[in-house]
Amino acid sequence: MTSKLIYIFTLALALSFFTIGACAQLVPTSFGFPTIVQIANAVAWSQDTANAVDYQNVNIDFSGGGVPFSPGVAFSFPSISQTSLQTQSVTHTDFSQSNQFAEFAYPFVGVGATGLPLSGFGF
Repeated sequence: MTSKLIYIFTLALALSFFTIGACAQLVPTSFGFPTIVQIANAVAWSQDTANAVDYQNVNIDFSGGGVPFSPGVAFSFPSISQTSLQTQSVTHTDFSQSNQFAEFAYPFVGVGATGLPLSGFGF
């Protein structure tokens, strides 16, 4: 029994030399990379057309004789004609398309960083 205790004590002493000799001091280290992606697409098409025509014609003719009123004076009833033409054409077309995609990713792992809020951002 005593030899067994001495054997266990010697083994524990030998293991303590190995564990005491191996030590490391870790500093805060961050691993990660930023990923930024942006894709934008915009298409616009517009068409405007406007046409307007206005044609007017007025004809008043007093040469048709008349009703005599007194010597040298006569009432004349004119001949009146009127022509009017109006046209209008309006065309309007719009087309718009817009695509946008944005992404921000920052995968990180903090090793040995205690108490740091965002270890990957270098704070």
